[in-house]
Amino acid sequence: MLRRTARTLLIAALVLSIGLHWVVLQSAAWAGMIVAYSIQEGSLLTGMSQTFDNEHPCPLCRAIKDGKQSEKKDTKQADQKKKIDFTLLAASSIRLSPPAPRLTWARKDVDESGSQFSHRPPFPPPRRGEA
Repeated sequence: MLRRTARTLLIAALVLSIGLHWVVLQSAAWAGMIVAYSIQEGSLLTGMSQTFDNEHPCPLCRAIKDGKQSEKKDTKQADQKKKIDFTLLAASSIRLSPPAPRLTWARKDVDESGSQFSHRPPFPPPRRGEA
């Protein structure tokens, strides 16, 4: 139950952060406008043309437009507040040193030929059942 709630909250946060809520609201507004204008005018084609001509916005479309504009103003104000002046450190405070040498340790289980085993396997290899 907790995992499902956390997942739902995460999805909701992502939807809001990328502005997908405006797309969902606008789609619902357009669907409602197509139905309302088609019934009002008596033609689906006329209803669709009035929906997308930007001359007949519904109250929900106006609210969405106002919400998007206020959101843009808020982000612009926040961006202006967040401007940080990055300055470079003085060159005298930066010290570069060569990388530390890699130490190689001799392993006892590896002989000089690079093989991990000091003896060769039996030839031919044992068959199943033989040991």
